Amino acid sequence: MSTSGFKLSAVLSGHEQDVKAVVAIDTENISSCSRDGTVRVWKKGFEGIWQGNIAYQSEKFVNSLCFDIYSQLLFCGGQDTLINSVETRFDGLSAESKYVLVGHQSNVCVLNSSQGYVLSGSWDSTARVWFEGAIKHGLIGHQASVWDVKMLPQVGTYLTASADRSIKLWSGEKVVKSFDNIHSDVVRYLDINSTGDQFVSCSNDGTVKINDMEGRTLQTLTGHESFVYCVKYMANGDIVSCGEDRSVRVWGPDGTVKQVIRIPAVSVWTLDIMENGDIVVGSSDSIIRIFTRDPSRVACQKELEQFAEEVEKTAINSQTSGFDESNLSSADILKTAGKEGQIVVVKSPSGVKEAHQFSQGKWTKVGDVVGSTGNDQKKEYDGKMYDYVFDVDVQEGAPPLKLPFNANDNPYQAADDFLAKYELPASYREDVVRFLITNTGGTELQRGDVATAPQSTDIPEKEFAPVETNMAMLPVTTYLEISTCDPDAIFSAIAKLNEKEKTFDDEDLAALGAGLHNIAENSDLLFAHASMIRFSWQNKIPAYDIMRLIVTHLPEADAISEFVEEGLGCSNLQLELLTIRGLANCFQNKKWGKELMSKSAVYDSIFQTIDADRQQTAKTGNLAIAIATLIFNYTVMILRDQNLDLLPTIADALNNKYGPSTIIQNSEEAAYRALVAYGNLATIESTLLQFAPSVTWVKSVKNNYGHLARFDQVFKDLNFS
Repeated sequence: MSTSGFKLSAVLSGHEQDVKAVVAIDTENISSCSRDGTVRVWKKGFEGIWQGNIAYQSEKFVNSLCFDIYSQLLFCGGQDTLINSVETRFDGLSAESKYVLVGHQSNVCVLNSSQGYVLSGSWDSTARVWFEGAIKHGLIGHQASVWDVKMLPQVGTYLTASADRSIKLWSGEKVVKSFDNIHSDVVRYLDINSTGDQFVSCSNDGTVKINDMEGRTLQTLTGHESFVYCVKYMANGDIVSCGEDRSVRVWGPDGTVKQVIRIPAVSVWTLDIMENGDIVVGSSDSIIRIFTRDPSRVACQKELEQFAEEVEKTAINSQTSGFDESNLSSADILKTAGKEGQIVVVKSPSGVKEAHQFSQGKWTKVGDVVGSTGNDQKKEYDGKMYDYVFDVDVQEGAPPLKLPFNANDNPYQAADDFLAKYELPASYREDVVRFLITNTGGTELQRGDVATAPQSTDIPEKEFAPVETNMAMLPVTTYLEISTCDPDAIFSAIAKLNEKEKTFDDEDLAALGAGLHNIAENSDLLFAHASMIRFSWQNKIPAYDIMRLIVTHLPEADAISEFVEEGLGCSNLQLELLTIRGLANCFQNKKWGKELMSKSAVYDSIFQTIDADRQQTAKTGNLAIAIATLIFNYTVMILRDQNLDLLPTIADALNNKYGPSTIIQNSEEAAYRALVAYGNLATIESTLLQFAPSVTWVKSVKNNYGHLARFDQVFKDLNFS
């Protein structure tokens, strides 16, 4: 007799890093490998207690594992490119390997066994088939890492899955068919049904697909919120999968999800099915968990409660999980039935946004949802709430001083208050202001210069001719560049994601890290890395962040075309934000920036595509600042080059589309840049009539921010009351 759904059966602890592969040897023995360099065997003992033993140890990551029932040996592979045989002994490390399979040139990322053969796939873009220690077939034809290789019931016939997005069918070493359109992203895993006429595949595109051997997709299983790393058929016809969305999903033969099991880890890397139908799962928290339908094997109530508590305490990033923290549901929804696996986000009485999942007939909390805007919880300091409370070091060896700041505060006033409170010299004022502007996304504009941007050395072919006035600030005629970055933070993010993607080896990453610290000298290398990430990773944000930094150094404008085409108007707000930042930075490219950005096909397309009413970004203002910067740079181009052909489009964008928009009005910095852009155009006589009807949004800016010194100076220059 079995329960209606899977429940926790056992928790196996011992590994010190991510568990990358698990193998169910039989009902009482399993094996696992980890980034900690070990292969462990686990044996179910008295009263169902599992005990583990290290059977093999390497100085490098071990990422792949399989068990050959004919030789009764485990085979493991990883970072050292070798495949070693391991005995399933439980009394210490195995003896010297009977087989060491040598041939791959890079990390061995997958191992499988079938009918006495061992099959391997590697980052070197090849798969290999081994028999009794010798290579039988080399499968060469993929353009990127081979993430899986399986043998069909017919010996000598194979399926491979690759990061090049294709699945290939092989007869010996010959490609019989290449299925290039099943998935739209990296293909991670395959499993073949018992009759050999169908296979299931999973991908970074978030889908699981059931396909026939002609490459036709028979069913698409959707529900995973991120990359799907592993998928397998169960004996009863169900399918089970796991992935980056912290879940294990059980699908019925009709393609409907029967159960979603949340795991308290960032990545659920691997799973296998035991002979008794239990599911073994390995994840990034170094833990192996077993789930069962059999009531006799379910963990005790205390362990079940502890597991549920660990899931509840999970912090879920809305940027990467697919959970939309902005789309809150009423807490009353938790009183009604949902669909299996359905996720809702509700706000708790304390203001925390909680994700709840409906599974097995009830709602269960599966974590707190966090995002770029946090949980509506500011930081408290001296009895008041602030958006930021910075620690500022002003003297070596002394404790840091607290600098509170709200996003809508005047940085000069905040600096004055800070200096007065701690009796610091007035000479620190500009340093404090610069610190606040840099760390909260603000920029101070000055006439003919930009405080936080490097001076342009590009001398325009024509002298611009603004109206001569006695203005103190206007016009501002230096392009703004959004180039502030933390190279180490970008590198760390890429390195972390690469642990999952397996795209770059250690040498590639080292070159990337060095390149980020010297962008001007390494733009070609950085472009190559960015292009690879954009092409093969689901999380493309690092690629676009690199692109907006290197765009001023690229020799050809065509290099950014695919980035712009994909990123502009993208549903992913972060990609669109970075694309617009990159376009704003194009003005600084001395080889082609002016030519590209002055093409009507370019600027017309840009301002037709960017949505002025993306309210989701109003809280952070980053997209608003990017849009305002792009418009501002166009006004600088108009002034410097006397390019009056730009005026109708830019004036319309500023007056009627973006200037009055909520996202601009709600961001002090964006409103300031838009106002200065307005002021720039107002210095050209021919634009005055065009701007006369547009004073409504300018009045709104004055009402909201006119009390701030930098805004007040612009309004004085404009003689605007």
